[in-house]
Amino acid sequence: MSQPSVKEIYIPPYSGVRLIECRDHFQLVPVPAVRTLYGYGKIKASKATMDSNDPNSGPIWDDLGPDEEVWSVMQWYLFDDGHQIPVNICFMRPDCREEYVKMRMEEMEKKSSHTREEMLGLLQCYDAPDEDHDFIDENYPNYQSEPESKDTDAYDVYHARLKVMGELQPQTVELIKIANATKDPVKRQFVEHEAVQSLYAEWAHYFTEDEILAWQRSNPVGTGWMCEFGEVMRNPRKQLDPINHELALNWLRQKYNELTSKELTDSVFKRVWKWLAPGFTLTADFIRKRRERLGLTTKRPPGPPPNSETQ
Repeated sequence: MSQPSVKEIYIPPYSGVRLIECRDHFQLVPVPAVRTLYGYGKIKASKATMDSNDPNSGPIWDDLGPDEEVWSVMQWYLFDDGHQIPVNICFMRPDCREEYVKMRMEEMEKKSSHTREEMLGLLQCYDAPDEDHDFIDENYPNYQSEPESKDTDAYDVYHARLKVMGELQPQTVELIKIANATKDPVKRQFVEHEAVQSLYAEWAHYFTEDEILAWQRSNPVGTGWMCEFGEVMRNPRKQLDPINHELALNWLRQKYNELTSKELTDSVFKRVWKWLAPGFTLTADFIRKRRERLGLTTKRPPGPPPNSETQ
């Protein structure tokens, strides 16, 4: 058995499980039960350090006594269990007027209220590295809700992605479907908490021992799901099908639904060939059967494309 970590791991309480779309993949994730708060006040100058996460960091101002008070403007996360995590902090000299400090807090709140779409728009202004894209995925999560059934394309893609994730976490996917169909808020909350426990069990292969204990402290797990956790651990880790994932990820994003069978087959192969078995031949008929199984409907009319040599 591995030794426990010196620093205790914190895992927040979760309110449910959602499908999330990122730049190059989608997956199921637990949603933290958290609020973002802002505030300002005064602290001792000795506490206003260059790096608030480093206990050995020195004070920002060397011309202020350690007990003099300076302004502190903060943004922090407050979780449902009372745990707090500072996110952003700004220190201001004691001679700053309070109305200016309040204005600084409002500016901090405004900067943090950007939408994911606005942040992605900023990336179009320069050659953004992967780290910047990852920052947006992490800090502006693209949670997916079930679309209205009349929005056929989005509805089909959402359920295709659930089918793909059902290969890894089948019970969690079924609970998400039940939650989506449950209108009563109390009953829906119960189902969503069940989905959190289910995801814990079906993620069994991915936890360290410290993470298992941390999860159970914040998200109690019932006996039935603990048994399921053990059952999952006794079986080999499940693998995601790369072709199904590619179809569901990019069916609309890359306009796969508008391609001919050959164009679709070639496009998918270029993206997934590295994960295919050596010698595997990807055919148009194979792709057709896969997309039909996922419930993805092509908008491409039969026959050759316009202006093709076969017309």
